[in-house]
Amino acid sequence: MKKMKKLLALLLALVMAASLAACGPSEESDPTGSPAASGQPEQSQQVTASKDGVVAPITPEELGSGTVKWSEEKTADGWYKVTNQGGATLGYSKDSGVSLIQVDGFAFKDLDRDGVLDGYEDWRNTDEVRARDLASQMGVDEMTPLFTHGGWRSFGSTIEGDDLTYVQEGGRGGVTRSAINEGNTTMAVDWTNALQALCEGTGSWGIPATISVDPSHISNTIDQNSLAATMSKDEAFALGVEHGKQYRAVGVTMLLGPQIGIGTQPTMTRATGTFTEDPALGRDLADAYISGLQSTFDESGSDLGWGEDSVYAIAKHYVGDGAPEGGRNDHMDAGKFDVFPGNNFAAHLIPFHDGAFNLSMSSTKECGVMPNYAISYSRDGSLGELVGGGYSTYKMDFLYDNDYQGFILTDWQITNDGQQCFGVEDLTMTERFAELYKSGCHQIGGTADNAAAEGYELVVDELGEEEALKILRNAVYHFVLSQFQCGLYENAYISLDNAIDTVWNNDTDAAAKEQQLKSVIMLKNSGSVIAQGSGEGKTVYVPYQFTPASEGSNASSGSTAASWKPVVDLEAAAKYFTVVTDTLKDPSGEPDEDGNPTYTENDIVRATAAQVGACDLILMHMDAPNQDSAQDEEGNWLPASLQYGEYTADNARRESLAGTVTTETVNDGYYGTKSQDVKENRSYAGNTVGRDKNYAQLELLQYLNGIKGGAKIVVMMSKASGPSVMVWSEVEPLADAILFYYGSTSWFFEESLLDIVSGKVEPSGLLPFQMPASMDAVEAQDEDVPRDLECYKDADGNVYDFTFGLNWSGKISDERVTTYSAEPLTTPATIEFHYAE
Repeated sequence: MKKMKKLLALLLALVMAASLAACGPSEESDPTGSPAASGQPEQSQQVTASKDGVVAPITPEELGSGTVKWSEEKTADGWYKVTNQGGATLGYSKDSGVSLIQVDGFAFKDLDRDGVLDGYEDWRNTDEVRARDLASQMGVDEMTPLFTHGGWRSFGSTIEGDDLTYVQEGGRGGVTRSAINEGNTTMAVDWTNALQALCEGTGSWGIPATISVDPSHISNTIDQNSLAATMSKDEAFALGVEHGKQYRAVGVTMLLGPQIGIGTQPTMTRATGTFTEDPALGRDLADAYISGLQSTFDESGSDLGWGEDSVYAIAKHYVGDGAPEGGRNDHMDAGKFDVFPGNNFAAHLIPFHDGAFNLSMSSTKECGVMPNYAISYSRDGSLGELVGGGYSTYKMDFLYDNDYQGFILTDWQITNDGQQCFGVEDLTMTERFAELYKSGCHQIGGTADNAAAEGYELVVDELGEEEALKILRNAVYHFVLSQFQCGLYENAYISLDNAIDTVWNNDTDAAAKEQQLKSVIMLKNSGSVIAQGSGEGKTVYVPYQFTPASEGSNASSGSTAASWKPVVDLEAAAKYFTVVTDTLKDPSGEPDEDGNPTYTENDIVRATAAQVGACDLILMHMDAPNQDSAQDEEGNWLPASLQYGEYTADNARRESLAGTVTTETVNDGYYGTKSQDVKENRSYAGNTVGRDKNYAQLELLQYLNGIKGGAKIVVMMSKASGPSVMVWSEVEPLADAILFYYGSTSWFFEESLLDIVSGKVEPSGLLPFQMPASMDAVEAQDEDVPRDLECYKDADGNVYDFTFGLNWSGKISDERVTTYSAEPLTTPATIEFHYAE
């Protein structure tokens, strides 16, 4: 029955697309409005389509004849720009073999080089018409490579190696992180244009490349936890708009994000990648950010729908990845199970169905989605088969049963042998591809393997050629539709001048700093240490921190030499305060491999207690503790920890909820041998994890507390990765003021923190997660339930609960707090929830 529903939904989508082609553009079929309203000229020839959606081609007029409504110029970047009067702006490379054709005085790109204007080449048609026309004409061998989404590797001015082969074989989707990094802007433009020219001239259809990227700190913009700390839909929308412009400026047209699953497990390893633990806040931020990211806006701020500044969002991870048992990372076998002891699976659907798939601030309506790696564990089958998200009939059917029409891109490498093909380890790679075709996925992430073609043949063998072809065409339709929506078939090329004006410059730094300031949370402010103008004329002590040498985590990362560094940048601090600090001596350690002496813990002369005590403030920058739950060398599971000191999990669950079930043969001594199912126990109860790697920072804080005299200690706590929370009992009693922020010193400006410490800017951030009273409180909560922790209470009587934060006047109590401190939502409002049959 479920398979039939899915096939019916697939057929309905295809029929709708075909009917749109047959009807031609209209206000009803075009979500951006009529052709005139969307800036597109009326067509003089009626769009007609065959039953399968192929639009009848139009014979062009002689190029340059009659009333010419277009002009052409060569850009400084080498590609040609074509401007149509009141119509689409085109970009193409004359080296690609693509030429222009003219219809009704307008210019179009003859992408398939057949001398006529095909439906998919006609920018006057709707995106759906064009996508259906293209997908309906392609052969199987041309379509199966489009079922893969790999990774671009040849970042440079030429495309070579694996990337060249991938494009030549028909692949067009790939992820890169190089294009968005500071210092890479010029190269990103050269590389993007070279890649798009190659794609334009390779194959029969001129299909462009989709360049995707994971959520990033492009131009030092804030991360998702930071955005959640603002608790502002307006801030989320504005950041989405800005990210759309910035990503497009360096060639990116698809974001593998945002991560919108609610992080309800306090030790969740990937929590800093998501927004919050609260369903309502997650819903609103997903809606606002994706709306800003996907729509293009004119100078007056009017929503133009899909356009030149649009980036296609792939919301992730669908669904339940915020409830991993042990908080473990689902990129590895350790994190293969999500658990729901509070029967709260439905709440995890809210940011998706009520937010990302129901956009209220954008005419793009909904975004793409990425199924999660892990298995949603249930003993009674209520959450479906014990397989990962992309393979889950329950999860995929849930999308289709609720009329989801967007693009479905799987997480990376789930067809490969290894750690991410959870629940389907016994299948071959080819069989996994076949299962993903049938489940309704449109593209497989992290692979460029020709097993996509072999998997399709297995679907033919099982379901027949006609049904298999419908599945494949539907997958290709959704991928190329995402490209049409972003305008890639008109112009996939980018400009260096625009890129330089848009990313990594003084203007973007100023904007990023404003975002950062709004995300900082003041948790403690005893005696109003931080107040308006409180830093004027103050003297501060900035201690040095020793970092021992360390070996790299892998062969490419290398080792790091021991070092002494001030905990706050001295030059930055001197702009606000008179600074007292320690004296660093010459390094006295054994020479390194290059013969240079190295630092030891003895190579420092600390400021005296009298010098420190005479200061007004002591500034202490710290990195929040976190240790993942992993196995030791003997195979014992160790607990995750959110504190600096060692932790023994005396009160943890003795039997893990989830575990792999294997069949073992046993001899009971009476009736002989028999087979029985045995569930793996992943519990870490009673086991101990040692000190956090940043324990020396706590020791330094303890030392400072002992010599502070009359100085007040201000702790600036960074949470850059891992879980989004920590246990404060080791730190809070030693601090007079605490600023907490989600960020890394690699991109979060020191001045953003010092503006607040000095009383120049009032803090306004709020906690998007509860802060646990202890590790025992963490063990007592249900992994799938938000805001069910016993929260930490500090020396001033403040409870570090969800929505807590201080400003100069005390505890913040505004509309944000009123809105989001309501009881957590438990089920989506826009759909009817059901468990698996």
